[in-house]
This record gives sequence, C-alpha cells and structure tokens, in this order.
Amino acid sequence: MTKVNQNAGLDKELIRNAIQEYCKSKNQSQTELAPQAGVSSATISKMVKGNWDDIRDGLWRKVWIVVSDGIDVLINTSDHAAIRKLCKRARNQKLMIGLTGDTGMGKTTSLKVISRSPNTYFVSFDKTMRARQFFAEILREMAIPFEGNLNDMVSKIAGELNMQADPLLIIDEAGKLTHNLILYLHVLRDKTKKNVGIVLAGMPYFKSNLVKFSNKQKEGYAEFYRRVNLWHEMEGLTRQEAEFICTQNGITEPDQVKELSRKKKFGDLANEILLYREQQS
Repeated sequence: MTKVNQNAGLDKELIRNAIQEYCKSKNQSQTELAPQAGVSSATISKMVKGNWDDIRDGLWRKVWIVVSDGIDVLINTSDHAAIRKLCKRARNQKLMIGLTGDTGMGKTTSLKVISRSPNTYFVSFDKTMRARQFFAEILREMAIPFEGNLNDMVSKIAGELNMQADPLLIIDEAGKLTHNLILYLHVLRDKTKKNVGIVLAGMPYFKSNLVKFSNKQKEGYAEFYRRVNLWHEMEGLTRQEAEFICTQNGITEPDQVKELSRKKKFGDLANEILLYREQQS
C-alpha cells in the first residue's frame, strides 16, 4: 500500500498513481471507480492518461477522497491485527461481527485499509442519512448504478453480493443506525447470511444500546442482536506499540517518545506525529 500525505493537495501525479493502485487492490475497473467518486468514467480516463487541462480541481478532490488511504502512520498494533483477523473470519465463515472501540482507537483507519481488498465494501453511516441514502451509498461503493425503492435496493445489494466470492460488507458508525435501518439491515442479513460476511463497527454504546432495546422488546432489536455472531472490543495501544510507531515515523528523542508512548488511542498518537512532522519541516 502506498503511504500518502494527507496534505498532498492537488498533486495530480500522486492522484493518478493512487487511482491505478486503488483499482488494482480492489480488482475493479476505472469505470467502476467513477460512480464511487461521483465523476464520469471519461474524467477518470483523462486523469489516468494525463489529459488534465479541462478537469476542475473539485473533481480531483472528489476522486482523491476515494482513492487515498489517508494513512501516514504505520499500523502495526495488536488491535489492527485483531481487526484483520475478525474481518477474515467474518468473510470466510459468513459471520456478522460487532466491533466496538472508543473514538480515536483506530478502528476506522484499520477498516479502511482492509476495505482495499477485492469484494470488500466500506460504508460509514452519518445521522443525516435516511435509509434510502444509506443503501444508495452501499450501491455506490459497490459501483452499481441502480435506483429504485428501498425493497428493490436491498434486494439488488443482496443479489449482487450473493454472486461474489467471499464478499465482506463493513459498516462503520453502526452505533448511530436508526431503528428503521436496523430493521432493513436485518432483512439484508437474512438475504445474504449464507454468502456474505458483515462487520458492524461503532462506539461501545453500540452493543449496550442493542442490549437495552432488546430487553425493552423494541421491534427488531432482539432478533438483530441475536444475528451478531460475536463481538470484539478494542484495547488500545500498548506502550511498546506506541514507541514502535514513533520510531518508525522518525521520532527518536527519548523524552518525546516517552511522552507520546502514553497515548492509548491510535488517533491521538497519529495527530501528535503529524504535528511533530509539521514542526520539523
């Protein structure tokens, strides 16, 4: 995987290379990338071929958001290894697995890295989404141009996933899912349980809310909770892991390493490393 600088701006050569690497890692065509980025296939083709004169900066930024892995900090932690393992298990055994961790623990970073694998789809829910927008986002991530009602969209997603070899659907910010979306995901799981692995990632309250609403007999929650085959809770960085990440990113001054190695959250450490690099440049 190419390491990229989040402050790369409009380095068009970098973006062109990232497009090619992204398509190769996902085993998909540049035409399939276009709807994910919200641009035309002709625009992607021009970017790759170097015909850049009439491509607006905004289009470059839209593509960059999709194809950049956004990671400057080496990931080599027990949490990351555990997430890789559980994603592999979900994929191979067709399980639905819940992943919980506090903000900044690095779950989104790890999941985005894993999503670069073929037949792997990453979507993140935000509270501005209605159910139809959420499933449209999954279709875009799968590079499937399709419009219809919710039933048709869920059926289309299930049908396409069921035709693939060992697909994995990753849903981030799952703790924010609305009641209606829980019900629709229940349907999607029932339609794909024999062929698809699903990872649901969220804050620790994701699991506790499912338990709470299950106990209160709120419609669909007990059934959905039972369909989560296992749960994994992130532990955070060890001191040794934080020290290793520091040294791998050029921070070797003992007092600085000692201070940063107290960070338990991957995101906090990553931010400190970025600030350190800015101060050194």
